[in-house]
Amino acid sequence: NPCGEQPLPPYGACLLGSFNLVKYVDVDTKTFDYEQYQSDIRTVVRAMDNVIDKTTYPLPEQEVEAKAKRRMGLGVTGLANAGEMLGCPYASPKFMDFTESVLINLRNISYDTSADLAKEKGAFPLFDRGKYLEGKFIQTLPSETQDKIAEHGIRNSHLTSIAPTGTISLTA
Repeated sequence: NPCGEQPLPPYGACLLGSFNLVKYVDVDTKTFDYEQYQSDIRTVVRAMDNVIDKTTYPLPEQEVEAKAKRRMGLGVTGLANAGEMLGCPYASPKFMDFTESVLINLRNISYDTSADLAKEKGAFPLFDRGKYLEGKFIQTLPSETQDKIAEHGIRNSHLTSIAPTGTISLTA
């Protein structure tokens, strides 16, 4: 904290990562490699969960907050570029369908992976099964993921954040 991309509680730690969508476009066939994208999401959720444990926090309160919720913010960058490379003009119906597909995959795979991690390593310490499962957002997840969360909990309280990626895009 402070984080310009995601509102955080006092002593909250900012752990963001963006998938560069351009890297998943095959320019010759104008296709998006969803299989690789989904695999990378699973890998990055696991890696970022490990970052929470391996980080040296400047203040003890930051470590307590980070480990109590295990929040991260996975997002995307290069969405407009990837869409145009696929032949989807920005804001066209085809582009909007592509955007929805990319973001649904990010949401579903992230939460499913975190539920798998909860089975392996335990849910985040502040997890309240009843309250969590009543949330409107959680009810948008596939039923299989909701079932996993009901049985094992979820490892990370927050998983996605579509941050303004100005600085990240310059690096990418």
